[in-house]
Amino acid sequence: MSSKYQMWMTFNGGTEKLQFPVLPEQIDIRKGLITRSVNIQDLGETIVSLGKSAIIISFSSFFPAAMFPGVQISADEMVPPNDLKDKITVWQKSDKPVRFFVTGPATSGIGIGLYYKILNFPYFERGGDVGTLQYSLVLKEYTEVRARKVQVRDDVAIIPEPAPVRVDNRITPYTHTVVSGDNLTFIARRYLGDGNRWREIFDLNRDIISNPCLIFPGWVLRLPAA
Repeated sequence: MSSKYQMWMTFNGGTEKLQFPVLPEQIDIRKGLITRSVNIQDLGETIVSLGKSAIIISFSSFFPAAMFPGVQISADEMVPPNDLKDKITVWQKSDKPVRFFVTGPATSGIGIGLYYKILNFPYFERGGDVGTLQYSLVLKEYTEVRARKVQVRDDVAIIPEPAPVRVDNRITPYTHTVVSGDNLTFIARRYLGDGNRWREIFDLNRDIISNPCLIFPGWVLRLPAA
């Protein structure tokens, strides 16, 4: 039976989303020297924290290859485990953070809904359950650093309080203008390092391309993140 709680991670200004199909048994939330393990239902409770050190969140779960009663999404929304793994891997390699949050009753615990960098994402396939991927995920709170101007008046340095910084994790869009002799495989190899990723370019440009074998000089194609 599915839970009334959902766990999500988003990227690129919320345009890319991933719902975790199976909730972890617990989430470890650490800040400084204090670590607390909580169940999803307990995230609305106050989490003790000291100092200004970054929050680190870690948990383990799995991406199922088939439906079962504990899956939080419908059969139509099921995504192959390898696709979920590849998406998180791309996000991990980016210099932009992800946003992690839990939806449901009273999920206002400290650290939920902030921006994070993916520190660690090991995964493996366990014997006897072909296609299902076990994984662990470690996230560290992300803060953009900006220099503050120092005003000097009467030999006294005045350092103003920093204004709140709004994190922007949108990816700058990449494009390629088609020239004579181009094809999607060549473009994918040039920009993404793998010609087999041509389909990603095709999927991003279906409003322009009807046949992936036919592209014409002058077309400006959107490119996925490398």
